[in-house]
Amino acid sequence: MLQRYFQVESKIFTVIVGDLMSSRASLDREQLSHKIRLIIGHLSREFRKEFYAPLTLTRGIDELSGVFKRPDTSYQICRLLNEGVYPHLFRFAVVRGPLDIAISSRDARKMDGPAFHKAADLIQQAKKENLYYCFNLVSQFAELDSCLNELANLLHIIRSGWSNHQHSVVQLYEKLGKQKAVADELGITQQAVSDALRQAHWKELKRAEHMIGEILKKCS
Repeated sequence: MLQRYFQVESKIFTVIVGDLMSSRASLDREQLSHKIRLIIGHLSREFRKEFYAPLTLTRGIDELSGVFKRPDTSYQICRLLNEGVYPHLFRFAVVRGPLDIAISSRDARKMDGPAFHKAADLIQQAKKENLYYCFNLVSQFAELDSCLNELANLLHIIRSGWSNHQHSVVQLYEKLGKQKAVADELGITQQAVSDALRQAHWKELKRAEHMIGEILKKCS
């Protein structure tokens, strides 16, 4: 049933809008701008096959947007963006819906339509409710969106409770894939790496993130 619902005209896309939180509190906005542009460029290249219009800044450094062909990797990209700008954070709205302006430009700054309007509304809702992720993908199956929202925001709360040490260990472990390599890089013992991953609930987190990815695939 989900598959039939999403076999619609090519003007249906998945839109991401990100709103940078407390950017004006940054002591060096120039450095923050450079950091954001680097991670946007990296993700746009790494996931180029997933994008219809690559990530781009749309309001200084305070807002970004991108357009996907499918929602499959939307959560993963949002999470990687926030990891890339840590300790700063973006709030995200992810919406699947129609676009009707400047579609052929493949430039998210020029494109517009109901999906972008809904994303803007969700960002405002997220600010009021102190949420970090708002999904609106399946209008006929609202429970699926609610599940995604609750799970993504719960995982964010877990991540936000990590220490700087845990952040460093997790990021390196996800990059290097071996505890010993992380230990050598950070100059600590392998046991210390193992302890940090356990205290961060890394295994449980990855299982939940995999579940989000599987749900998003069903929305394609």
